[in-house]
Amino acid sequence: MLFSIIMPVYNNEKYFPLAVKSIITQNYSDWELIIIDDGSTDHTSIIADKIVDTDPRIKVIHQNNQWIYASFNRGVKEAKGDYIYIVNSDDRIRQGSLALLADKVNRYQPDVIWTTVVVHECDLEQNIIIYDKAHTEKNVKSELFCQNKKEVREHWPYFLFSSLAQNQANLYRKELMKKHKFRNDVYGADTLFNISIAQDVTSALVIKEPIYDFFIYKQANMNVSEGKYYPYEHEMFNEIYKKYMDLFNAWKLPEQNYKELLIKRRLNEVTREIRSLFFANCRMTTEEKLKHILDVIADKFLINCVRLEKKEEELESRILSGLRELLIKETIDKESKMYFVYELLEALLRYEKDEKDYEKIRNAIYNPNNPQHIGKIFYNKLTKKN
Repeated sequence: MLFSIIMPVYNNEKYFPLAVKSIITQNYSDWELIIIDDGSTDHTSIIADKIVDTDPRIKVIHQNNQWIYASFNRGVKEAKGDYIYIVNSDDRIRQGSLALLADKVNRYQPDVIWTTVVVHECDLEQNIIIYDKAHTEKNVKSELFCQNKKEVREHWPYFLFSSLAQNQANLYRKELMKKHKFRNDVYGADTLFNISIAQDVTSALVIKEPIYDFFIYKQANMNVSEGKYYPYEHEMFNEIYKKYMDLFNAWKLPEQNYKELLIKRRLNEVTREIRSLFFANCRMTTEEKLKHILDVIADKFLINCVRLEKKEEELESRILSGLRELLIKETIDKESKMYFVYELLEALLRYEKDEKDYEKIRNAIYNPNNPQHIGKIFYNKLTKKN
């Protein structure tokens, strides 16, 4: 058997059959589909059992709820195919994808085939509202085959920055996946999985044709990491950044191929971290959010990272913009220990500043609740002008 397709599902009775249909209607037949029902409490389990009766290539495993990456690992353990592909139950693969992948496997026999994921915003009927929202379809201009470990490592920054190596929607040789398990404690476990396999990948193929359609729904709790706040997110992003820096340094890759791009990626994540504080599941008070931004997000690790690429001003700008966006949406009491943030922003944004404004800025910069002295860079620029 060539392909094992793993489909984790949890309480997704509406879209799950559509994901299955995208597989069983392929014009290629040498596959098995392993459905991992992760303790569903709606009609998903019943639907899965009925689907199994329609096709001997499909089997379902029912387990207690353990979250999505545990389902990945369970599916890998049961897989019999030479290669493994994972399809989420609210997404789908495009028609002709398995035949295309089979052709590439027969031609190249790679450890990994990197496949483009096209992200769409859709309505509740899976009708696409915004096609290719993340602009990934044009990331890959042409097919690329890396036939040995040296070539794989030289091109790994391309795999990463083309959004190929940041998710699990790729075709992996079974032995590779059985050796490296997915972590089940962070939503970025797919990115971390790709980092973990990097040392063992001896050949890889990038194909131009998009394979996977990923849907972002206008409905709460549909996508694992969309529209939610996760307390561990900052440390997760720091870990991914550090692991890639260490990996590329160990491989002795030219720094110009990755350092600036990695810090740019990390800075984009800072804005994402701040905006995640606005999501409904974040129960912090406004005071706690302000403290989190200045104490957790703007930590020493991140400050040191941006300093290496002389991006301190961009980081401070993102932090200040995030603080302002927060205080537009929410209010802070004058008696709060974090009220100095409001005074800092008000003084910085005042067109004609007097000495009281500069004093407010200085006091805010050196407030004990602003340990990294956010605002100092802009204050220094202001005072030099004067």
